[in-house]
Amino acid sequence: MPMTPEQIRLRQNPVLSNLLLGFGQGSYIAERLFPRLPTALRGFTLPRIGNERFQKYQLRRAPGAATKRIDIRYDGQVYTVDQYSVDVPIPRELIQENEASARFNLTANLDISRIAMKTASEVLLLDFEVEAATLALDASAYPVSNVLALTGAAKWSAVTGTPVTDIRNAADAVRAKIGKRPNRLTLSTSVLRALEMSEQIRGYFPSTHLGPATLADLTAILGVDEIVVGDAVWRDGDGTASDVWGNAAVLAYVPGLSGSSGDISLAEPAFGFTSVLEGHPFAEAPRYDPDTKTWVYGATFERRATLVTPEAGFLFQNPV
Repeated sequence: MPMTPEQIRLRQNPVLSNLLLGFGQGSYIAERLFPRLPTALRGFTLPRIGNERFQKYQLRRAPGAATKRIDIRYDGQVYTVDQYSVDVPIPRELIQENEASARFNLTANLDISRIAMKTASEVLLLDFEVEAATLALDASAYPVSNVLALTGAAKWSAVTGTPVTDIRNAADAVRAKIGKRPNRLTLSTSVLRALEMSEQIRGYFPSTHLGPATLADLTAILGVDEIVVGDAVWRDGDGTASDVWGNAAVLAYVPGLSGSSGDISLAEPAFGFTSVLEGHPFAEAPRYDPDTKTWVYGATFERRATLVTPEAGFLFQNPV
């Protein structure tokens, strides 16, 4: 029997979870490319059909004649979630001035709770962002024809670069494979800067136009419904910073997902989605560690991003 949201949220602190769900930078775009698909189970099956919908059938029938019946290949594909957890310790000394007794007073120390939960949220969301970017930027996951590595004069940052032509050609290639035009373009910050000042894109403006192209301009010129930009960075053990979304762009068809796993079918060629356990991420009940005289704030996020239909995406490598 499936677990209820209440059972899933067992031992969860509702006040802190509301804080946790509210945090996050606008630069995190993982769910814009891999939209959230809530599930009450850690493993579940969704239907996936083949390409029978692309075939042309003889459907005309005479009165009384049999109706054309087509064969549909049906695969039940299993999806799972992984658990990610983090603890944030807050030494008792930092909250001692607000401590009324040996028992922790959550209301009086709400600001300290916010600090702990924001830290936990950032750690969990950045980890998810890196996972999604690694998945989306893996050229080996795409058909060879859905990857374009740009070099030299073909780079979008070059005067001779042709991003409009490249992106529109890629959209046609995706449509030919899945029957739908890709609707979302994902860019790293460096790629956005190149597109803003691209000579080919500026050619669409009158000579009196000053300044870089806006996101609205780029959306119209490139023929996509939406452009999302990933600003997130991560640091290695030496403190060296790197862009999470690297030097790349991903053009994909991303449908709107809503409802529960029971009424969503993968008949629509979604580029991917993120299976997320209902109620996640959530905050554990704060616990006190007497050995270190520290309050420990825990947070958990059970999810997994999955690239479902590689043909629904197109990867541009090294456009800058």
